[in-house]
Formats: sequence, C-alpha cells, structure tokens
Amino acid sequence: MKLNKIIAAIGVATALTLPGVSSAALDTDSATVSMSVGLYASLTGLDNFVLSPSSSDGASGSVYAGNDTFNLESNGQVRVSLSGGDLSNGSDSVTTTYEMDSDGTTFDTTASAIHNENHSVSASAELGDISSQKSGAYSSTITITVSAI
Repeated sequence: MKLNKIIAAIGVATALTLPGVSSAALDTDSATVSMSVGLYASLTGLDNFVLSPSSSDGASGSVYAGNDTFNLESNGQVRVSLSGGDLSNGSDSVTTTYEMDSDGTTFDTTASAIHNENHSVSASAELGDISSQKSGAYSSTITITVSAI
C-alpha cells in the first residue's frame, strides 16, 4: 500500500511537470500603460539676409527687399509670430515692413496635426527724402516666436 501511494505521488508530480499540461490560473490582473507627449516645436534654417535695392540705390523712394526661408517642425498646433524693428544706422532709421509667407506677421498651424514645412520671411524698406537718412550700413534684428495656442 505504501508503494502504491509513492507511485501515485510520482505520477501526479510527473503530470504537473510535463509539457502541454497546465493548471488553471488562480488570479489575473491588468493595467493600462499610458504616456503624455508634450507640445514641442523647432525652427531651423533661418539665416541673416540682405535687402537689395529693387530700383536705384540711395535715391528718394528707393525700395529695398530681401527674404529667407526657415523650417518649422511641430508635433501639434502652434502659433508663429514675427517681430522686428526698423533698420537703423545709429540715430537714422528706415521704416521696414516684415511678412511671413507673404501674408502678415502671424500664422497658426493646422489644429490637431503635426507640421513640418518650409516658410518664407521677407522684409522691405523704402527710403524717404535723400537727406532723411545718411548713407551706410543699416540693420535690425527679427525674432520668430513659436508658442502654444
């Protein structure tokens, strides 16, 4: 009888360890794994640029214009704004106009969408009377700002 119990115990132990033989799960649990990706944007490729005369250089009413391109990449909707001052040379200045994509100084990217496109920035300046500004180099700084909407 003792031998039968030992053989039966070995048989049960062997059955529990054989491949393909499994026992029912005693308990299970589940969880949701999540994350939140923050809004991010990057501006690249904006370089210094020069305004060149589109008519005579230095005469009253001469118009100077120039442009550059930059890339905006974002993982969601953003607002892009351009600011800049008049070109100046010490105390003399020339009224300067700026635009992005030939359509103002602010634009919004598409809602609920990623964005990866090139855009243009342009500037133009028109001289006043000949004696309204001295000859020489004029400059200003522009700033393109990307912000959350």
